Amino acid sequence: MTEPVATEPGVTAPAAPGPLAPDAVSGPFAVQVRRQVWGRRRLVVGASLAPGVLWLLVQAGGGWSPAVTPGWVALLVVVAVVGALTLATYVPARGEVWRDTLGCSPCAAVSGGTVLAAVFLVGQAPHQVGMVLPALAVVLFGLVQRTSSTRDVCVRREEESWSSTRTR
Repeated sequence: MTEPVATEPGVTAPAAPGPLAPDAVSGPFAVQVRRQVWGRRRLVVGASLAPGVLWLLVQAGGGWSPAVTPGWVALLVVVAVVGALTLATYVPARGEVWRDTLGCSPCAAVSGGTVLAAVFLVGQAPHQVGMVLPALAVVLFGLVQRTSSTRDVCVRREEESWSSTRTR
């Protein structure tokens, strides 16, 4: 056992907490928060999707013409890269399965839909920077939601049956 460490005058606490007992789990499943890993696989998929998303955005935004401003094109490139990275988060990292990566909640599908929403927004006012900025905000929302929130891990039937027999 370790020596107690004084934290405040008159209050002592153990130096290092011990491991949790198996009975300390509050539910039938231990929740494990996974950290989003940008592996090589996801970066390659994002890089390969970016030109296609850019082409889709340019076509929806009125196509190439002499009147196209460099600012509009630069913003579309940023929207395409963020949209491609959002779509790349649906590719399972090493050791993950498709079901866990895709998620089971409606929020998991909304992030991918933000890329289509950006295409729709760009198409509303061709060659206008004013519509590319909301499109950028939408795809940024999708990427942040997909990477920062705790993704729902689909519960498999084997785990459900195991937990139901364990709690009886």
